Amino acid sequence: MNIQIKSQLDTTCDILVLGLFEEDTELYSKYNPQLSQDLTDAIKNKRLERAFGKTYSTRINNSTYEHILIVSLGKKSDFKTDHVRRAMQRIVHALNEWKHKNATTNILDLIRNEIKDNIFSDKELGRLTAEGLILSDYVFDKYLTKKADSKIDRVVLQFNDSKDFVAGLAEGKIIAEATNFAKDLVNEPSNVVTPSYLEKTVKQLFLKNPKIKITVLERKDMEKLGMGALLGVTRASAEPPKLIIIQYNGSSGKEKPTAIVGKGLTFDAGGYDIKPAGKFVDMKIDMSGAAAVIGTIKVMNELGIKKNIIGVIPSCENMVDGSAQKPGDIVKAFNGKTIEIANTDAEGRLILADAIAYAEKTYSPDKIIDLATLTGACIVALGFYASGLVSNDEQLSKDLIDAGNTSYDRVWPLPFYEEFQDLMDGDITDLKNLSKQANDRAAGTITGGVFISKFVDKAKWAHLDIAGTAFVPEEKEYTQKNATGAGVRLLTYYFMK
Repeated sequence: MNIQIKSQLDTTCDILVLGLFEEDTELYSKYNPQLSQDLTDAIKNKRLERAFGKTYSTRINNSTYEHILIVSLGKKSDFKTDHVRRAMQRIVHALNEWKHKNATTNILDLIRNEIKDNIFSDKELGRLTAEGLILSDYVFDKYLTKKADSKIDRVVLQFNDSKDFVAGLAEGKIIAEATNFAKDLVNEPSNVVTPSYLEKTVKQLFLKNPKIKITVLERKDMEKLGMGALLGVTRASAEPPKLIIIQYNGSSGKEKPTAIVGKGLTFDAGGYDIKPAGKFVDMKIDMSGAAAVIGTIKVMNELGIKKNIIGVIPSCENMVDGSAQKPGDIVKAFNGKTIEIANTDAEGRLILADAIAYAEKTYSPDKIIDLATLTGACIVALGFYASGLVSNDEQLSKDLIDAGNTSYDRVWPLPFYEEFQDLMDGDITDLKNLSKQANDRAAGTITGGVFISKFVDKAKWAHLDIAGTAFVPEEKEYTQKNATGAGVRLLTYYFMK
């Protein structure tokens, strides 16, 4: 999509998109009296509603445009940053619905001029605009014989020239395209995306980059290091496991890095605690945390963010055969702790355990943030539009919440009380991979986090359960059904701060 900026509306476009705040009474009478009368009648007859996001389409005889779309922007006092993204979605939706290739709009100029005590800078406005347009235009049609009939060619924004706005557009384009890249990885089937495919993807993206060092641990390396937790999960799979490490050196300073660790289960059958019928088809999504790590480092590199970041991806499959790990088995993790396997389907915490312990010992990060489609309990608790957050550090938790609110890739903090801390202790081992309260299904997201925390030594740590946010059952504005790229915008805004 080509996003252009002009000082006036582009009369050569097919669609004209005009914004309308609830307080506006002039109704574009100076621009086009016939349109103004049409809008007056539409409001009177309740065909045009003034609440944010409502739309009204019309055609005017004396207009050069094939369609005119009015996007209601609500009350000026209620306008929020995410409303920019959502308003841009209305443009993309109209273009796709009407099968046109271009549109022009005054919405951005209107927002900057009409919002009192403007709530964001030109750069932020540009970033939000590009995110809204590009995220909304995502389609995964790789395996469809018949592709979409129409592709959007350009959107022309009426906006007075601003270097900051242009810079923001460039940032937003990079962020949105990396998010869409992560969506592609998650939407692909598991016979395509394997641990080896993730390794190949990382190397294609970053191998020749002087700022990035890639290390891949193979099965034999993990065996030498004693990564029994990860190796136990992968025992029944024909696909070789990988521990992929992406070392992004964005800063020339000596500050400690932040490790971002993404669960990379490319297929999860559940092992002997097998998934119920009907639940297998979406188990390709269990590598969404890995996709978020790759997407985030893609953004960091392209924006030139001056931070040191270690991306860590433990990747394997959790399958079933005669060699599979069994309930009641005992494994020893990289840090020496023993684990009784109470449930083979609680595998994500096992592979994260070895990856996190290895990352901390090897790279001494100041902070560790892990992302995982870890528990169905998180969907029960929070649904599909906020990730669960568990952390041992108040400031890190606050920073992630702030980044989530700004990016609208939101997180919600869950308590990490003292009373939870022994619920993952074992009877004959140091730990079990299932809570003592598992029969009550109590605090499943939190206790999953408790288990992971046992493999963090000194670092500030946060666990993000993206089970509900990584793959959603229905489209909602600029987020399509299925993969969402959860975590990419969240971490990007966190590191950009």
